Amino acid sequence: MADMINNSRLSNGVRAAGLMRRALTEALFISKNRRAFGQRLIDMPLMQRQLCKMAVWTEQARTMVFQTAQALQAFDQDSSKRPLARILTPLIKFRACRDARKVTGDAMEVRGGCGYIEEWSDPRLLRDAHLGSIWEGTSNIVALDVLRAINRESALPALRQHIEALLEDGLPVSAELAELQQSRLEAAFAFAEKSAHSDDSAVARQVASALYNVVTLAAMRWEAKQAGMPMRARLADMVLVHRLSARDPIDQPDMTDEGLVQWLAASV
Repeated sequence: MADMINNSRLSNGVRAAGLMRRALTEALFISKNRRAFGQRLIDMPLMQRQLCKMAVWTEQARTMVFQTAQALQAFDQDSSKRPLARILTPLIKFRACRDARKVTGDAMEVRGGCGYIEEWSDPRLLRDAHLGSIWEGTSNIVALDVLRAINRESALPALRQHIEALLEDGLPVSAELAELQQSRLEAAFAFAEKSAHSDDSAVARQVASALYNVVTLAAMRWEAKQAGMPMRARLADMVLVHRLSARDPIDQPDMTDEGLVQWLAASV
C-alpha cells in the first residue's frame, strides 16, 4: 500500500508538471503573437513578470519530478534509501499540485476572455489542475505527512544530505547571493525540525513549501552544471529570492529576468 501511494503521488507530480508546462506553452504562444497598444504582450513588463513567475513554478515541478523518481528508484534497489523517498513524495504532491492551480489560472488570463471558453485548452487544464490537490490526499493531509516523515522516518537528515550533495556537485551560487542562500537553507531546516518535533501541525504547509523550494533550488543548481543547462541556475536564484526569502509586499524585488524572458520566448 505504501509503495502504491508513493508512486501515485509521483504520478500526481508528473501530471501537475505536465499541466503547467502545457499552460505555460499556451501562454507563451499567445503572448508572442497577440498585440495590444502597438506591442506584443511578451514585450510588456507586467506580462514578462507574470510569465517569469509561471516559468519558475513550472520548472520547479519538472525538477522535482526527476528528483522524486530517482529517489524512488534508489529505494527500490536499496531499502536504506527509504527516508529520502518517503519525504520527497508528499513534497511533490503538495506543492507541485497547488502551483499547477495558479499557473493554469494565470495562463487562462493571458488568453483573455477566449481562455474561459471550452473550445480552448485552458478550461480543461485549470479544471484538471484542481483535482491534483484533492485526490490521493488533500493538501492538508499531504502537508501533515511531511511532518510524519520527519518524525517517524528520520527523513530530514537524509534530505539535508541529499541537498548538500546536489549543491556540492552543482553550479556555485554567485557571491552576491551566497550568504542569503546559506541562511535560507539553515532557516528552512531549523523551521522544519522545530515544527515537526513540537507537533505544530498548524505550520505543516509552510514546512512543506520551504522544503520543496530548498530541494528544487539545489537540484536546479545541479542541473545547471551536470546537465549543462546554465539557465537552471538563474531559475534557482529566483527560487531563492522570491520563494525562500521574506518579502516586503510594498517593496518587492523585481521578478522579471530579461534572460529568462528571452529563453522562454525561444522555447515556443
